[in-house]
Amino acid sequence: MMQGIVGRAVDAMTDLGARSISAVVGPSVCGRCYEVPEQLRAQAAKVSPVAASVSWQGTPAIDVAAGVVDQLQARSVAVKWIWGCSRESEELFSYRRQHRTGRFAGVVRLLEAHTEGGV
Repeated sequence: MMQGIVGRAVDAMTDLGARSISAVVGPSVCGRCYEVPEQLRAQAAKVSPVAASVSWQGTPAIDVAAGVVDQLQARSVAVKWIWGCSRESEELFSYRRQHRTGRFAGVVRLLEAHTEGGV
């Protein structure tokens, strides 16, 4: 989120001919649970102000998913955000909560362009 990967990915897709991009941002650790040093939160806020957060304990935190959604929307990408905190929800994997490794997956899918007339 802080290194510009979202924007570079959207630019690369557009350069390759994408005309309409949509994204789904899935559950992740939320801003209330992702404590970071104040300096890191300040850096995140420079990239995406909505990413700056405060933890349950009142300490500096970052909401990475909010920052990603913000960056996508700033580039006119249609976004569906499936909210959920992986640390708070027992149904979602969390190394922070379970202290064991797990696996995640990401999917990029190219759909054929629709022409006028619905074909």
